[in-house]
Amino acid sequence: MSDVSVIIPCYNAERFIGQTIESVLNQTDPPKQIIVIDDGSTDNSAALVADYEAEHESVQLIRQDNAGESKARNVGIKQATGEFVAFLDADDVWMPDKTEKQLAS
Repeated sequence: MSDVSVIIPCYNAERFIGQTIESVLNQTDPPKQIIVIDDGSTDNSAALVADYEAEHESVQLIRQDNAGESKARNVGIKQATGEFVAFLDADDVWMPDKTEKQLAS
């Protein structure tokens, strides 16, 4: 497990957030922490993330009123405990060896 905290701001990303989290969980060198900041979503994004939080110790859901992506990232940074911080958009995915390759360089 790598000493990386992944911060994922999330706003109405119900269609994508599961794939996004799965891409982080399936890393060849999985991160220590996955922080998803739900930025006042009005869809089922938070509920989906809560399911991952219940299943995976590394996943943490933080809910806040809609304040924008920058505020969500800053909230995530304050909660991060990893030596390194990585950002990921809620509608994006990582290749399986992303963290391994980045930490090796």
